[in-house]
Amino acid sequence: MSNPAVSVVIPVYNGENYLRLALESVLRQTFQDFEIIVIDDGSKDSTPDIAQGFGERVRYVRQENAGVAAAVNHGIRLARGRYFAWLSHDDLWAPEKLSAQLEALQHVDGPAVCYTDIKLIDGEGKVFDEKELPLPNRNEIVRAILRLEPVLYAAYSLVCEVRCFEQVGPYDLKKRHTQDADMLLRLARTFPFVRVPEKLMFVREHGTRDSLRPTFIAEANAFYRAWLDALTPAELSSNPSALARATSRKEIADVFLFRGTEPWTGLARAQYRKALGESPLVLPGVLGSLFCHHFNLPPQFYRIGVRKFLRRQVRRLTRSNAEG
Repeated sequence: MSNPAVSVVIPVYNGENYLRLALESVLRQTFQDFEIIVIDDGSKDSTPDIAQGFGERVRYVRQENAGVAAAVNHGIRLARGRYFAWLSHDDLWAPEKLSAQLEALQHVDGPAVCYTDIKLIDGEGKVFDEKELPLPNRNEIVRAILRLEPVLYAAYSLVCEVRCFEQVGPYDLKKRHTQDADMLLRLARTFPFVRVPEKLMFVREHGTRDSLRPTFIAEANAFYRAWLDALTPAELSSNPSALARATSRKEIADVFLFRGTEPWTGLARAQYRKALGESPLVLPGVLGSLFCHHFNLPPQFYRIGVRKFLRRQVRRLTRSNAEG
């Protein structure tokens, strides 16, 4: 029997509420050449019964509780397919998801990473929001992810060749909350991305989602600090000038500053200092952002205000010259 085209890895821990729905969404795919590998991360509920209840269509593997990263890595090691796709046990796929992504990957020379636009659903499965995830230029994608642009959501729906992990390495076991964003960044540094501009991924937002746990903020703060410190000049800006790099870092800092609370504001201040170290010429922009944040003004207020001031000065000079 030949190996399947796709290995679908589903990590799960105590997922009895939603696992059945996730599995059914995979089994309803219009593209059927896949295997499903459920990695049970030490569940204490009825997760084993649900997964094994699907019979031979689902390959159920249990491990001692070690976290999502360890579970996904386990699934990758067991994968027999050319392509890897992962699905959180509480999310869902539209029936055309795999077919559309595999078709998109056929038009790329060499390994690539494919993602789709998404819909957000609540605990009952009702859609309450939709997100389009525009694909940045290849040399801008790492910066876009760190600026929390919509492409960050690509981590939920990615499909890539299994051999990609031979180059970028496995998911980081030390990361319990940011392992998916970290992998997305590592893949973005190495491979081209392809977008399917259809909302084929249903991401569930509810009170028990991992990113809402209290420990998330501390880990995310350390994660972003490490990645921002590791940015290369080319990843900061395609323009080689120091001012361009400083402006780019300042714009990244703005994103965190206007989240409004610690530790994000502390992270922003650290990036402003780095921006000034790149080029002191960015100081007016930094002061403008801090001014807007202090007085609870939208970040674009300063930029708009400066433009209006300059236009007013130009009009005054033009009138003076005309009268003279």
